[in-house]
Amino acid sequence: MLAACGGGGGTSATPAGTTNATTGASGTSAAGSGGTTAAGTSTGAAGGASSGSAQTLVAGAGCTLQYTLTGSPVLTGTDPLLAQQWHLRNVGQGGGTPGEDTRARDAWTTTRGQGVRVAVIDDSIEVLHPDLRPNLVDGASRSYRAGNAGGAWPLPCTADDDHGTAVAGILLARDDNLLGGAGVAPRASLVAFDALSSGLDLDVADALTRQRDVNAVYHNSWGSPDDGALHAAEAAFVAAIDTGISSGRGGLGAVYVFAAGNGGCYRRSPAGDCLSDDDANFDGYVNQRGVIAVCAVDAFGRRATYSENGANLVVCAPSSGSTGGVTTTALQGRDRSDFGGTSAAAPMVSGVAALMLSVNPTLTWRDVRLILAGTARRNDPTHPDWLTTPSGRPFSHRYGFGVVDAQAAVEQARTWTSVGGYAQSKKCGPYSRTPALALRDPLAGGTLQPATDAVSVAGCAITQIEWVEVTLDASHPYAGDLRVRLTSPGGLVSRLAEGRVCAGACGNYADWRFGSMRHLGERPDGTWSLEVVDTDADALGAGTLNRWSVTFHGR
Repeated sequence: MLAACGGGGGTSATPAGTTNATTGASGTSAAGSGGTTAAGTSTGAAGGASSGSAQTLVAGAGCTLQYTLTGSPVLTGTDPLLAQQWHLRNVGQGGGTPGEDTRARDAWTTTRGQGVRVAVIDDSIEVLHPDLRPNLVDGASRSYRAGNAGGAWPLPCTADDDHGTAVAGILLARDDNLLGGAGVAPRASLVAFDALSSGLDLDVADALTRQRDVNAVYHNSWGSPDDGALHAAEAAFVAAIDTGISSGRGGLGAVYVFAAGNGGCYRRSPAGDCLSDDDANFDGYVNQRGVIAVCAVDAFGRRATYSENGANLVVCAPSSGSTGGVTTTALQGRDRSDFGGTSAAAPMVSGVAALMLSVNPTLTWRDVRLILAGTARRNDPTHPDWLTTPSGRPFSHRYGFGVVDAQAAVEQARTWTSVGGYAQSKKCGPYSRTPALALRDPLAGGTLQPATDAVSVAGCAITQIEWVEVTLDASHPYAGDLRVRLTSPGGLVSRLAEGRVCAGACGNYADWRFGSMRHLGERPDGTWSLEVVDTDADALGAGTLNRWSVTFHGR
């Protein structure tokens, strides 16, 4: 099951600048492109019908939204909502802390993302929105929705299909066009795929590799349900990511950005206290080494309450919190200021990736991730979870390497010496163990009984780790009882799983693959230990640490 990572269903939509809305034949409100209206046109079959010089489009049979395809000039002038987009430049508007932003507007003096194609994969995208249409690559988008499959207009069907439009606006809404606000990369090129609309894993896999020779960034503000359970990625998804990073952009590799999830506190007490947190390491989609997992902070630079911890986090970006949401595009040519979740944070990072690739198109997917990690801004600096890695960068299971810094990332991208792509990446392992250790309940008084096993690594050609994979097979009557930690030869700990009460069934650790950025820059050689411990004396019975392995990727 796939789930959007927050922000849907808002109510504070406002007209986008001078855009006019019109009522179509079905009686629903529809937006014209670039401020034109379509009064008098008729609703056609899926894909559209012509009426004079205009064409009316709908996403499929039974859809209540319709759109008019017309040719309209791009307007010129200051965007009226730009000043309230605190995530681009935070000067304290809305009550936040000045400077807690993406530094995107500072990067615009160098680039605004021109020349970079970004594919947005979601439920639908209102590509005819006047703040998105100027950046759309004509004919390159694709619909997967039943009744519209194969069409070039992945438009919303009903008013509930609002998520992808908001996401796209944060990423690349056009700047300086007298309409709404602007995206992080406001001159990047948009390609839209509504692969989530079909509910088919194969459609998602197809979208993730479609046009991979020219699409540089694939943006995804969706993932597994936020319920504390283990949700494995489908084999087609895993294969698609591997295909994209190995063969995308002529071997440079596609850049995949994903929201890390909104399960930061999915279970609360009647008094509102947090009882259970989800973890990004429980989401198989963001446990892939080709994925950049993005967390969220609020306007004060602190972890958003919904943002998930994870050893696989790369960077965070600003999103909704106590001071309000993010201003972006909304359905029917409008804007909204209530969008949020990691769904809002992740497209900011995709936008920064587009800015980086605009100044240096030869960056590989590995380069992009390393630059993002190396230039991220350390937020919430007094939090005790920060610990410096051998790469010299502080890392936190709450924040990854910190908040994305567009200006610093673009500047470093300009002169970056590439580490190579997929073909140049080195791999050591898997180093496997089959300890068959018992996982026992805590003793009376709460004393834990850890099961610990170790593996010795020697002769690995990697001198700087970029990604660590741990595959775990552990049987237990309730997987939520288990805490899992990996410790490196240098003593750095990846907290891969914590004990929790799942919202439903927890799943099981049957060859479950964890990913970790925690050890960036370390050498693999030495002793790596895995600790698995039952944290709850629930009398469900003992489990077993059957087997595990560790694999290193790097240079």
